[in-house]
Amino acid sequence: MPVRKSLVESAYDVLSRRYDEKKESVPMAFSDLLLAVGQDIGMTDENDLIEIASKFYTALTVDGRFVIRENNTWVLRDHELFSNIHIDMNAVYVDDEEEEKEESEDVEEGIEAEEGEEGEESDEEEEDKDILSDEDSDND
Repeated sequence: MPVRKSLVESAYDVLSRRYDEKKESVPMAFSDLLLAVGQDIGMTDENDLIEIASKFYTALTVDGRFVIRENNTWVLRDHELFSNIHIDMNAVYVDDEEEEKEESEDVEEGIEAEEGEEGEESDEEEEDKDILSDEDSDND
């Protein structure tokens, strides 16, 4: 009885063959990769492939040998330049810190504005108080 390859192993083989044929890393759309893997393992019914698509996608994402590129295309990490797949996390953290600082400043400005509004009475409120105090003095 032949040993059946896993979907991920088959995907690795498919992308390796593609690289060997083209002699360069050419990203492959997820849907095309799913169909090629299906053919590789003998699963040709599209409904069966649709049923396994989400599990297959998750498995590719978790497996460190694969890299997702733009427009949901996939390549093998071994065939990519480090500069093409490396994300400088320092830039991400700096952006997050700047965004948090801006949000914090916005909140502080909002609190200061509310406190300023509470301490000041409007002209209408002052007029109402004057009218009420005039009425009270008239009744005495």
